[in-house]
Amino acid sequence: MKPIQGILLTVALWITGCAPMEETVAVAEPPSVAPSTSPVAEWETWRAEENAAWSTKEFAILKIDDAVYLSDGQSAWLTTKKQKALQYAWTLDALSAPSGLRVTYHAPKAEVLYNGKTESFSMEETRAVSVSSGIDVRFQLAQVTPGVNGLRVMVYNQANPVARNFKGLDHFAYNPNAVAAATFERAAKPEGVDFQTSRGWYKRFYRMGEAVFTLEGKPVRLPMYADTAEPAKVTSLSAFFLDDLTGKETYGVGRYIDIDVKGLPQRLTIDFNRAYNPNCARSPHYNCPVATDKIPVALRAGEKKPPKH
Repeated sequence: MKPIQGILLTVALWITGCAPMEETVAVAEPPSVAPSTSPVAEWETWRAEENAAWSTKEFAILKIDDAVYLSDGQSAWLTTKKQKALQYAWTLDALSAPSGLRVTYHAPKAEVLYNGKTESFSMEETRAVSVSSGIDVRFQLAQVTPGVNGLRVMVYNQANPVARNFKGLDHFAYNPNAVAAATFERAAKPEGVDFQTSRGWYKRFYRMGEAVFTLEGKPVRLPMYADTAEPAKVTSLSAFFLDDLTGKETYGVGRYIDIDVKGLPQRLTIDFNRAYNPNCARSPHYNCPVATDKIPVALRAGEKKPPKH
């Protein structure tokens, strides 16, 4: 008897071992298949996560009261001031500094003095110190000059009214024609490119190659960048781009798009519905590259220009 996949066959034999007297066949239930999620539903989920990152998450961008960038050997002290809500600020002036929390960057470590105790942190990842209920200090490595890290130190205030009053990001309607299937043409050698930033500084990224595709009937070659010059260590490729709507309907500094990868791929899917404004579009506490690469279309997809810009 030939086996039948997915069928349990129970055979009752004669005691004498002769031909089967009875067969009972049970058919297995087909495996359940999870319903697929539509591109629009996935995009709506992405939008909700973007909004939460700005306003409702514990360390949301708009909950930052103040930030400071420290070079090796520099210190900053946390001060408070009364306005509509209790707000916090950083000072670099040791003479006017209070005796409260102090953060010092001794590359590659950060040192925090608080309540008379000093603690040293290695900086492989973002670190945090709780100051009081609803008030936290977070610090992480960030470029202060091209290719050289300093320490970005931020104080988060859960009562920050800017986060509480945030109305949400403004996006174009989902545009299925803004999803591009691209070929990735790898650069012969990663090239360090220093972008001017929103603070007037410079920040280095590595040009790993170009995404080549067609968008709205026009050929596009879009440079893609990583934060490392080692191809095997690349986990994300980013583009900083302008389009024909920049400064009109979209943010004047340009918009960004990020794609998760493992090393350098041969092909990419670029969904410009997920194009987003850099953090400096709504927060003064970041150091964002100013885009220079141009897409030759009026790209009505992704995030629009924020209010008052």
